[in-house]
Parts: sequence; structure tokens; C-alpha cells
Amino acid sequence: GNRPSREAGFADSPEEAAKYLDALIGDDDASGHRRAYLKDGPDVIDYLMDKTDVQFLPCGLHPDYRNNVAGAASAGRAIIPQNFDGRLLGRDFDRVRPPIPEFMLMGGMMVGKVDIISLLGRYNSIAGFKHSAGIVLRYLTDRLRFRRGTRLVMGNALVARLFHSLKKRDVPVLFGAPICEFVKEGDAVIGAVLETGQGKRRIRARRGVVLATGGFAHNPKYREAFMPAPTPQYSMAADSNTGDGLMLAESVDAAMDSERHQGAGFWTPVSVTKRDDGSQGLYPHL
Repeated sequence: GNRPSREAGFADSPEEAAKYLDALIGDDDASGHRRAYLKDGPDVIDYLMDKTDVQFLPCGLHPDYRNNVAGAASAGRAIIPQNFDGRLLGRDFDRVRPPIPEFMLMGGMMVGKVDIISLLGRYNSIAGFKHSAGIVLRYLTDRLRFRRGTRLVMGNALVARLFHSLKKRDVPVLFGAPICEFVKEGDAVIGAVLETGQGKRRIRARRGVVLATGGFAHNPKYREAFMPAPTPQYSMAADSNTGDGLMLAESVDAAMDSERHQGAGFWTPVSVTKRDDGSQGLYPHL
């Protein structure tokens, strides 16, 4: 039910998506998280597109991964961030973590779904050749000034657009400043103490503290506790994704769902590869 797909003429609805989720992972949970996600998800997309530099495009034909269950759709659900020019971030472009090497061409050029189609068929049409030549020339020009290409796609485009939106509004972003403890008043968490390069900094929250720290992909304790057995050996998540948020939540006795979940991951076959520098890489066969 997202706006970019509706405006592109794709028909879908939260009701059909609910059928798909019910068939995929069972009846709706008692907490109502899934219903809230389906109801409010499109509004969140609209908010970001209306209030920030984050812009989304419909993916067109993009079947659900399990397209043999009730409610599955072949188009209209998946959206992608619009490409972003990393040069707009200035010196902060280097703060955007590059994709894994296996996802880049020529050592630093990002490509999206449309690019792959053009590159593979570059000699089949004038349009395909022009598009392919254009992105390669852009990349070669970028490498005269930058460590990698500045034409950002997919997740890199999303995080760069979010970061750019904060920079334009002069929102202070503290890097290398982990939370070392919460500030409590009775049973309420009213702020946090950060460990910065200039020492500890105490920040009071007006409305609450949001832990947006990702998951626990590289934390052995949480992997064993929450993922199905046998626990998978590898993860595509960033190495820094070590469950810090969960550890902080546990420190103030937050409620934890201790059940093992078959759905506690985005499952895909992965090949273990050897990179040019001799290190080990992982390639997901999405």
C-alpha cells in the first residue's frame, strides 16, 4: 500500500500483505506489532518523503521471496531509495560505510538492479550502452578524487540521504560516542551517559530513549539464545553489530522475548569467498 507503488499503477493492499504474513509466519501476534506495521508503514514512508531528502522508487516486478503462499505479490510492495550523489556530503562522505567488496565492481563502483540489466545487455541496445558507459565514466572520474564511487544506490543511498537530511537541519550527530549507562529516575529511563572523546557526557531525554542499534548478529550469547538451532555460523551484518542495545536494555531489566524464532533472520544461502587481500568474504545469493 505504499504511495510510490500506487502512483506507478501497482495494486496492493495491507489486507493482502496481512494474508501473506499470516501464511508465512503464522497468525498475528497478540501484541499487535504486525497490525501496526501494516497500518502505519505507508504513513512512515510518506513522512520521510515529505519531510526529508529520503525518496523512494517502486521496484516494479519484484516477487515476494516466498511467492507460493497466500497473499504473495509479484509487484507493488518493494521500494528502493533513489540514487544519491555522495559528493553532497562533502568530507563526511567517508563516514558512509562502503558495501562489501563482493557488491562492487572495479574495486569501488556500486550498481543497482537497473544497472545490472543494462551492464549485462550493454551491446543489445543504444540505451543500454549509454547507461553502462555513463556509470563507468562517472566512476572513473570519481576515483580521481575519492576512494570509491560517489554514485550511491540501495542501502548506501538510504543512509546517506538520512544523514544528509540531518546535516541540512544542523542536527548534531556524535560519532564514536557509545552509551555507557542509562540515567534513571525511579523506574523511568530519562536519559543516557555517553562516552565521548572529551569524556563522559550526560544527556537528558525530553520524551524517551530510543535504542536503534541494529540486532545481535555477532554476539554469540544472543545468537544462541534467540536463533533457531543449529545456530548459523555466518552473518552478513556489519561486524560492529554485537547486540549493544540488548545489553543496555538488560541492564535496566527491560522485558525480553526469550523464545527462539525461526523468523529471527533474513535467511539466504551464502558462499564463503577469498578476497584479493587474502581475507575471507561472504557472498549472499539473494
